[in-house]
Amino acid sequence: MRRVHVAIAGLGRVGSQFLEALLAVPTENVKVVAVAEKREDTESVKRAKEAGIAYFKDARDMLRALEDYIDVLFDLTGDAVVHTELQEILASTGNTKTVLVPEPVAYLIWSIITGGRLAYPR
Repeated sequence: MRRVHVAIAGLGRVGSQFLEALLAVPTENVKVVAVAEKREDTESVKRAKEAGIAYFKDARDMLRALEDYIDVLFDLTGDAVVHTELQEILASTGNTKTVLVPEPVAYLIWSIITGGRLAYPR
């Protein structure tokens, strides 16, 4: 059985609900392995830690630390600079395994995993 290791950068309105949706997926094939959020005192960070998910204050540090252990990195920071820097880290390290997913693709996946039952958080 192939397991997909997922990381989420940004646990604001979108990222926190995305984390909950991914944790609710009833399969061992998808595993959230790390999250990054600059505000450590949020409920989502607490939830992630309780679930045994690695926590980082900065998405760039998360990517550097875990390198190609991450299969899919959802960038839900809403920060174009962070997104560009994540792309640069992937390029500079030669990491061709990790897929950096921007928010429009996250929206598509949200629609699939919730079966259209939940509106995408804004």
